[in-house]
Amino acid sequence: MNVLGIGGSIHDFSSCLSQHGKILTYIEEERLLRMKHSLNIHKKIVLNKAAEYCLSVNNMNEEDLDCIVTSDIVEPAYYSRFNHHHVHQINHHLSHAATTFYPSPFNESAILIVDGRGSFLSNGERETISYYYGKGRDIIELKKVSGLEENDLIENSVGKFYEEMTDLIGFGFLQDGKTMGLAPFGTEKYIKDFTEFFWFDHKGQFKQSLLQIQKMREFVRYQMKNSQDKQQTKADMAYAVQHHLEEVLIAACINLYSITKSENLCLSGGVALNGVANEKILRRTPFKNLYIFPAAGDAGTAVGCSLYGYYQIGGYERIPNTGDCSPYLGKEYSDSDIKSAFHKHASNLTIVQHTEDDLYDEVSTLLSEGKIIGWFQGKSEAGPRALGNRSILADPRNPNMKDIINKRIKHREPFRPFAPAVLEEYARDFFDFSKSSPYMLFVPKIKVNAQDKISAVTHVDGTGRLQTVSIALNPQFYELIRYFYNKTNIPILLNTSFNDNGQPIVESPQDALDSFLRMDLDYLVIGNYLLQKIESVGNGYE
Repeated sequence: MNVLGIGGSIHDFSSCLSQHGKILTYIEEERLLRMKHSLNIHKKIVLNKAAEYCLSVNNMNEEDLDCIVTSDIVEPAYYSRFNHHHVHQINHHLSHAATTFYPSPFNESAILIVDGRGSFLSNGERETISYYYGKGRDIIELKKVSGLEENDLIENSVGKFYEEMTDLIGFGFLQDGKTMGLAPFGTEKYIKDFTEFFWFDHKGQFKQSLLQIQKMREFVRYQMKNSQDKQQTKADMAYAVQHHLEEVLIAACINLYSITKSENLCLSGGVALNGVANEKILRRTPFKNLYIFPAAGDAGTAVGCSLYGYYQIGGYERIPNTGDCSPYLGKEYSDSDIKSAFHKHASNLTIVQHTEDDLYDEVSTLLSEGKIIGWFQGKSEAGPRALGNRSILADPRNPNMKDIINKRIKHREPFRPFAPAVLEEYARDFFDFSKSSPYMLFVPKIKVNAQDKISAVTHVDGTGRLQTVSIALNPQFYELIRYFYNKTNIPILLNTSFNDNGQPIVESPQDALDSFLRMDLDYLVIGNYLLQKIESVGNGYE
C-alpha cells in the first residue's frame, strides 16, 4: 500500500511517501524552494514540490498512490494538485501522535503532544495539549487542553506562551530555539513574576487567559524599555519562560504516567524540539524510555499522516521498529549528479577524488588542524538538525571555534551553541546521560572533567545538545569521527547544520556548492570528493 502524507500547517510544508508501513522518502518544502519554513511562498504553495520529489525518487506517479492523508489545518492550497483524489483529513494532534508513535520501537506508549495550536474542536476552541495512549496500531485519545483563539492570541497554550516570549524578547517567528539557547545566560529574576501570567496543576492542565497574555506583554515591554542592560534582561526573560515550560511539561508527563502506567513516552509537537526540557523529562518523571521523531514540528506530520493511512485507513497490523528509525529519508544523489554540479563551478575549485579511507584520513587531519568543513553525504536528514549528512564540522577542542563559526560562517548571534556528535560507545565518558540521542533532541550535562576538552561544544551552563553516532545509522559519519578520535583521542566533532543564517539546510549537491562558494568554509566534501576554492585553475580536477 503506497500512502502519501502531506504535512505542515500554514508553514513547514512537507511530504512523505510510505510503502507497506515503511517510510520511503520524506522531504520538507523549504529544502526545495530554498525558503526557510516555507514562509511567504505565496503562489508557489500549489506546486507541492515535496510530493513531486517523493514520487520521483521512487519512480512513481499519482496513479500509484493508494491513499493520500493530510491534517485538517494544512493550508488546502498545498494539496490542491491532488483535488481529483480523495484526500483524507485527520486531526492535527493525532497526526503528531502518529508521527512519534508509529516510528518508535514501542508496542505500547503514553503519547504527549504539545504545540502552539492544533485543530479546531467542536466547542470552537483549538487544541493545545493532547494526551494519548498508543498500543499496536491504535492511538487512543485520553484528554485535551484547548483554548479560544482571538487574532494572534490563543488561550491555554504553553507552546504559544513560549512563542510569545520569543517574540517579545526580539526573536522571530519559529525561532524558539534561540530562546532556549539564550536561557542559560539568564538568572531567576523573573521566575516569580511570570507566575502571574498562567496557572497549571498536577493534572496537566495549563491555563492562560487572553487578559493574562496582554498583561504579560505589557510587563515584558515595560521591563525592556526600562532596562539598563537589555541583553541581560532578555536572557533573564528567556530563563524564566524556559523554567516554567519545563515545570509544566514535567507535571503533564507525571499526570500522563499516572493514567497510563506505561514506562514508555512518545513526544511530538513543536515544543518537543526543546532538548533541554526533554532531558529533564527523562530525569524527573517516572518514564524510563522517551522517543521523539527528529521532525517533531509541523513538518513531521507528513510522516504521521502517511503511516496513519497504512495502519488506520488501510487497517494493517503494526510491528514496532527494532532499532532507531533512520532520519536519513531524502534522496540519494548519484555520482553523475555530483559531477554535474561541479561542472558549473569547476573554474573556481580544486576537486580531488579520494578512496573512502583516504578521505576519512585527510578530512580528519584537516579538522584536527582547525579547518572548518562542509560535509555532504547520502540522503538528507528529516527535521531541523543536521545529523552528519548535511553538516558543517569542526574541532570541538578549540575554545574559540564557537565564536569563529558563529561570526565567520553562520553569521548568527554569539550566544548560540553548537552540538557535539560523539561515537555512541564513548558518550557516557563525556556526558551525564545514559540513553542514545541519535536525533540531537536531548541536552544533558557534559561531565565537568570533560568540559575543557570539548569547550567549543560546551554551553555556558555546561551542557551540550548531544548527538550519539552509531555505525548502524550512519557508517560514514561514524568512520570520520573514529579517524578523528584516533588522531586526537577525542571521539567527538562539532556538528552544525550546513546552511547560512536564515537559509534552509542544503539539500542537493548544487545547493551545497552554491553555499560553499558564498560561505567562508575552508573545504567541502561531497561524496568522495574534497573541494577547495581557488582563484582559477583549468577545469579544477585532480
